[in-house]
Amino acid sequence: MDINYKAIGVRIKAARARKGVTQGYIANLIGLSTPHISNIETGNTKLGLPTIIHLANVLDVSVDELLCDNIKRSEKIFQNELADLLQDCTAQELHFITELIKVVKKNGYAGEPKRRGRKPKKVAEAEKAAK
Repeated sequence: MDINYKAIGVRIKAARARKGVTQGYIANLIGLSTPHISNIETGNTKLGLPTIIHLANVLDVSVDELLCDNIKRSEKIFQNELADLLQDCTAQELHFITELIKVVKKNGYAGEPKRRGRKPKKVAEAEKAAK
């Protein structure tokens, strides 16, 4: 399994920016160097579970919010993120976003092509069992 450390870093940086604190502030709180925090935010270094937990606690976010790009069942996190992004959109921006979503829903996107027709029986059974 490949872990997308760049995506984790982007989410950590965004959470830090929302909180309005510096890399140095975070580094001091969790006992790391400022350059190490910078490397985490750019995805240039791997981070372990204790570091992820420390960061989530300091940034007041859930661990799944930081890891959601690497977790298959993270729809709720993406829905909440989208709702937050849409809150201050103009009518024109909302219209554009709506049209964009329609195109993606119809055609799929590069990361996951849209399936036409019914799902394979084994996939449908696995999804049903997981619910």
